[in-house]
Amino acid sequence: MWCAVHVGDGNEPGAEALVTKLLSGSPETRVFHLTRSRRKKFGGQWQTVQEKLIPGYVFIETEQPEEVYRALKKSSGHRLLFGDDDYVTTLGEQEAEFMGSITDRAGGIGISRVSVAGKNEVRYLTGPLMRIGHLVKKVDLHRRIAEVEADFMGERQTLYLGIEIAE
Repeated sequence: MWCAVHVGDGNEPGAEALVTKLLSGSPETRVFHLTRSRRKKFGGQWQTVQEKLIPGYVFIETEQPEEVYRALKKSSGHRLLFGDDDYVTTLGEQEAEFMGSITDRAGGIGISRVSVAGKNEVRYLTGPLMRIGHLVKKVDLHRRIAEVEADFMGERQTLYLGIEIAE
């Protein structure tokens, strides 16, 4: 099961360290924030960059969400959390499966390799889009991103994932 903790943009690394320390007695728990890899052009050269997928949130994967919630409540909230009591959200089973299918163990989402046949036919060769290609609404070959629509954190979200065009 996944829990999302709202910590405010820019506070993710510190919040991860604090939550990891709070939950140190729970070996089957992992704490991370979601990042995506994508390609950007700098000085005429394509470079791979890492970006936050959902800024301001830290995720906790655990089999004991009640224990996690209690540990977070005991912490001094102003050091860790943003907001009042609405800072911890438990993701639904389908949401957790979706995110688990596109992320690696550290919460990173890699670049999908695609090929273009004809004018508008895009095929997913490698990467997370192979598993969730049916959720892609638009592929922007110029910006090297795919727009993916999925239910996440209780609402419909558009996630922008990186692509690389196979030569």
